[in-house]
Amino acid sequence: MALLSDQFQFTRPQALTLTAGVLQLAFGWFDVFGLDPNYHVIQIGVGALGVAMAWRHDHARMYGLLLLLSFGTLAFSLNELTTESFLEVRTALIGLVITLAKPAKRAQD
Repeated sequence: MALLSDQFQFTRPQALTLTAGVLQLAFGWFDVFGLDPNYHVIQIGVGALGVAMAWRHDHARMYGLLLLLSFGTLAFSLNELTTESFLEVRTALIGLVITLAKPAKRAQD
């Protein structure tokens, strides 16, 4: 994928995790969707976790699995359709994509 040096490579799951983390940070910092202020704290935390876990391939996969399981569970417990519930489903789908993405090159741990 993106080759930064001969020893440091980003695989697709790592790039997706970094992108998802930065976007979660941006959406949490800027009030894009007019959400509950408590949800902004969750988005900032999930974004910071994504940026931190993007630096190793196995951690990036774990991040995707955490998103899928945690936000997927929240999405299945929906009683009403709100903006927050849409974002929960979206975040669970992002976790699924990160978990199932094939690395372009051999992941070096």
